[in-house]
Amino acid sequence: MKRRTFLKSLGATALASGFSAPVFAQAAKSKVLKFVPQTALVGLDPLTTNAPANNQGYYIYDTLYGVDNNFRPLPQMAEGHTVSSDRLTWDIKLRPGQKFHDGEAVLARDCVASIKRWWQRDAFGQSLESYTNELTAADDKTLRFRLKKPFELLPDALAHPLAAPCFMMPERFASRDVSKVLGAKEMIGSGPLKFIESEFVSGQRSVYEKNAAYVPRQEKAEHTAGGKVVYFDRVEWTTIADPATAAAALQSGEIDWWDVIQLDLVELLRSNKGVTVTTSDPGYTFWMRFNSGVAPTNNPALRRVIASAISQTDILQAIVGSDPSLQTECYSQYNCVLPGYEQVGKSLMAGKKDYKALAEQVKKAGYNGEKVVLLRTVDALASPAAPVIQDVLQKIGINSEMQNVDLATLFTRRASQAPIAQGGWSMFISYASTAVAANPAVYQVVRGQGLKGYVGNFEDQKLEELITQWIDAPPSEQERFALLTKIQERQFEMVSTVPLGGVRLQTAFRSDLTGYLPSAVPVPWNIRRA
Repeated sequence: MKRRTFLKSLGATALASGFSAPVFAQAAKSKVLKFVPQTALVGLDPLTTNAPANNQGYYIYDTLYGVDNNFRPLPQMAEGHTVSSDRLTWDIKLRPGQKFHDGEAVLARDCVASIKRWWQRDAFGQSLESYTNELTAADDKTLRFRLKKPFELLPDALAHPLAAPCFMMPERFASRDVSKVLGAKEMIGSGPLKFIESEFVSGQRSVYEKNAAYVPRQEKAEHTAGGKVVYFDRVEWTTIADPATAAAALQSGEIDWWDVIQLDLVELLRSNKGVTVTTSDPGYTFWMRFNSGVAPTNNPALRRVIASAISQTDILQAIVGSDPSLQTECYSQYNCVLPGYEQVGKSLMAGKKDYKALAEQVKKAGYNGEKVVLLRTVDALASPAAPVIQDVLQKIGINSEMQNVDLATLFTRRASQAPIAQGGWSMFISYASTAVAANPAVYQVVRGQGLKGYVGNFEDQKLEELITQWIDAPPSEQERFALLTKIQERQFEMVSTVPLGGVRLQTAFRSDLTGYLPSAVPVPWNIRRA
């Protein structure tokens, strides 16, 4: 029996048997929004590339700036900003009436400490830090940047919505070393919902209650900007690892919203009149990350040959199937949905594959049969791509081993720089939203920051110099796009990351919910029950 047929029959069986799980309490439906995240919420610290921790961060915390539907920065906690005539001093004024969940007023010193913690972890933040002479609280409601040279992307840096958003938290938490992650007791922000520590079960359940003291902005809600009006008293997150069980619970109404649905269940859920299926984001780019700090994938020549052997068509077929509306080939290191990004990698990756010739190129690259380890995340959407890549590696003469891990294990393993013989890794597959793969400053995955940057220890000073030129460039689209092409040429020369194509992920919720905001972040505000 095919997997899709099996899942459909399993979902139907669950419904017919009166599926009911004890974790789904029958609370008043109008007051509670029951949500299933794409993966389990384990770590809570919002300064992480773990999507569930990022997403719940928007419930608990707020940001100085948000982004609209075109990813333009707009004031959020900030009332606005003023800039000196020499463009070197920025004063950001906080809007009045903002309080943390413990009742304390939000002060500029809290924001200063939060930014300083954030820019230790985030790529765009690190760029901002390098331009900053001094960041201080000019008074309780004003934070002041004194810059070394103009940085016109300052609001963009503070606003970018994913990877490691610049959330504002109390100074006593933000002043901690970023290597010491925040736990349940520290989940205190000024956002529209409060984290309920007593109901948190790591990897299984988390609960958020409406923050009655939150004062939303008056503008309409867009992406992470505007008026964050919450219409539910509680939002309950429950992890459901099995896709068929999640689909059955959604169809029966025992849950309200499934964040990212298994793509082979799209047809089943679309056929149910009680369920709405829609695209959650303009696009996601799937990619394979090399470990550039461990042999043999520390060899750029070998990485280029492996990249050229991979067929995006085969990868997308494995992940999505044959539905053309859910996929697009994209040979850019950035998302092809965005304007001005040339598909620089097309000459390297597109076209038919001659595996015999590629195997000869592998030898010429200096490969001598060393073992490589491909980590396959079995509980993630990228899982079907791993066997395709494993097959390619073997066809071109790579001594490869595919190891199955869950997402939590991947987060631990990928941080290691141990040699392969000591449990190290060579490659893993993941994906990022348009909001992350938006520009060279934000998209840390394809930067060359070494151990200071994204996992895999890819360090390239020439690439970083090109990115600095892009940041410094005048706001002329022609100049910026020309630099983007040069940046991509260097990225495809060194190949720290292989783009695997674009996928339009789907979300699904009960049809009586209205006000859903398409976004890379599954935000609960603006949603109400009809």
